[in-house]
Amino acid sequence: MAEEVRHIFGNSTFFHGFLPLMGLLLSVCTGVWANKVVVPEQVTAVLGKNVTLTCRVEVSTNLSLTQSSWERRLPSGTVTLAVFNPQYGTSIADEYSKRVHFIKPSVRDISIVLQGVGFADMGTYACKVVTFQLGNMQASTTVDVIVEPKVYVTPGSLSLLDGDGETLVATCTAERGRPAAEIFWESDLPGQTTVVSQPEPEGTTTTLVQYFWAPTRDAFGRSLSCVVRHPALSKDFRIPYRLNVFCECELLLSKKRYSCFVFQYLCGFPVCYKERSLLTFATLKLR
Repeated sequence: MAEEVRHIFGNSTFFHGFLPLMGLLLSVCTGVWANKVVVPEQVTAVLGKNVTLTCRVEVSTNLSLTQSSWERRLPSGTVTLAVFNPQYGTSIADEYSKRVHFIKPSVRDISIVLQGVGFADMGTYACKVVTFQLGNMQASTTVDVIVEPKVYVTPGSLSLLDGDGETLVATCTAERGRPAAEIFWESDLPGQTTVVSQPEPEGTTTTLVQYFWAPTRDAFGRSLSCVVRHPALSKDFRIPYRLNVFCECELLLSKKRYSCFVFQYLCGFPVCYKERSLLTFATLKLR
């Protein structure tokens, strides 16, 4: 067997004739492997905003792209959104004519923009390319929709009174986020937090974080911050919350005691209101 192999390859005429054939096969195989359509595996869109569906076409120079398109796969079948033809230009389906446009269509790039994304736009999209010689090539991407939460802080129902026990200071709410927002209170005070999550329509979630703390007069004017993290936010979202702590003081005037409620910054100063004006003062300050 070894002698036969040496005999065949020892024949210079056969070997020299076989080399071009091997080169051709290698070139063809390499060309086939190099030809592909490249799209991201998944695209995340923010509800109500625009999203770009990128599609890059990598083909050999000896291949001719005849047409490319974006299609959407639905349970009822496949729907064509947009078509690019190097000779005839672009075409957008009537249903998407006001929401879809090509960025800079070419034989190498057929990326599109989908405007005003809604929940109905979630699903699978395919970038399809038709070439002369190889036929169809395509790649699929999945569009998911996230929702930026509405964030706000509400104070507790009771005023913060120095010396009182643990009191609900404030509640931070991240409303209807998709996915659920990460939310927490940032403070150097020895408070406690409670997290409550509740499901909402369209797969959204409302998350509330309550902050409890036993008020002390020395914390008047200090702040804590509600911090929210979510994929739809480019950075942490912060809402500062300033503490207003009330205190009760007594001053000895003419050998009589007078009680009043005053803000922390008044405590320790010779300021007090007689009992007859206590109700009016407290009403004004506690509103």
